[in-house]
Amino acid sequence: MISFIEVVGIAIALSIDAMVVALCWSGAGHRVTCGHVLKFSLVFGAFQTIMPLLGWFAGGAFYGLISQWDHWLAFLLLAGVAVSMVREAFGDEEDESEKLTDALPWTTMIILAIATSLDALAVGFSFALASYPIVWPSILIGVICAGLTAASVTLGKGLSETAARHAKKFSLVGALVLLLIGLRILWEHGVFA
Repeated sequence: MISFIEVVGIAIALSIDAMVVALCWSGAGHRVTCGHVLKFSLVFGAFQTIMPLLGWFAGGAFYGLISQWDHWLAFLLLAGVAVSMVREAFGDEEDESEKLTDALPWTTMIILAIATSLDALAVGFSFALASYPIVWPSILIGVICAGLTAASVTLGKGLSETAARHAKKFSLVGALVLLLIGLRILWEHGVFA
């Protein structure tokens, strides 16, 4: 049986990528509202809840199919968003009022949530192999991810308010971080070995 403390540790580890994404987005000069905090925490928390459940229920056959290329899928999703952030940083100068009121599109948010929660799919599958329960760990993982993501968006808001003139740099750093997360996923799957 898996302990509460072990699930909390897993949840924190699974939340790191979502936290970094949220921190980079809000630190890039966007005006962060309560709606943004809620949107980030609910979407990322929901995917971190759903993915372990899917992994647990999918069983060996489905995971066997996806495990061969899940790291490439995660990398491509993260790299695509990183390219978009670089384009935004080097694109036409936006009116500052437009920059402060823009929102992260739902499609981009969902792509980021999927890319940062693919590891949770593997966790769910490993729980199935070990005959561990999945419902309460999935809920706990989602709640912890939601809370940590909300904190990251809020922290990024503080960064953006004190460093708004560096918004392009934050976009570039955010793009680099997303690309590094994608490369780390490939590294962990032995692509560079």
